[in-house]
Amino acid sequence: MKTVKVLFIFFFSIPFLVSCADDIDDNIVSAPSDFYYLGELPIPFYTNGNTDFPSINWGNESGIFTLNDNYQGVSINSSTGVLSWNENLPLGSNSISVTATNSAGFAVTNVLFLHQFGGEFTGGYNSDPSSTTVPVSNLVIYFNVNGTLSITDNGETGTGTWSFNPQGALVCEYTVTSGSYELIYDLTYSVTVNPFLEGYKRLNGSTENLGFSRMDY
Repeated sequence: MKTVKVLFIFFFSIPFLVSCADDIDDNIVSAPSDFYYLGELPIPFYTNGNTDFPSINWGNESGIFTLNDNYQGVSINSSTGVLSWNENLPLGSNSISVTATNSAGFAVTNVLFLHQFGGEFTGGYNSDPSSTTVPVSNLVIYFNVNGTLSITDNGETGTGTWSFNPQGALVCEYTVTSGSYELIYDLTYSVTVNPFLEGYKRLNGSTENLGFSRMDY
């Protein structure tokens, strides 16, 4: 009878031991995993906004999110991982690296912010390259994100292309009834400064400036 009693206690103890082991496993903290943001994020020119929440497995212990560098125009909510950007974000591709950390370790992921230049600028040009005074509004340019543009130059409408050269200048080439022209601009913008373009108008293929131009967004 003693043997039967010992076996009875042993077999009925097994479920309890298994249950305790499961509870221990459920409380084990592991490093974050499966951490990512959803894809590349196209950002319209001169806007502010934020991402959705990232996907992450915290491994039984929530932690914090941090940026891995000081990214111009980008901030993060350390609790939620939501990334925000403002009008200081540089144009083009911005790779943002983020770390999620808890007491057991960390995980790193990257998200790409693609800040796309585009939109309408209005202003004009003069006939004196040495003067920065533009007396009339005679120029409207609409920049498409695909590198094409539509333009109204002193009442003449046309189309053309735009790109940023290796020095960072915005180069516009277009044709209207009176001829083919080139505009070369420096682009300025920030959170506190509305975007504007300043530069010169030339005949296409020439290095001689015909006049100074100023355009506002």
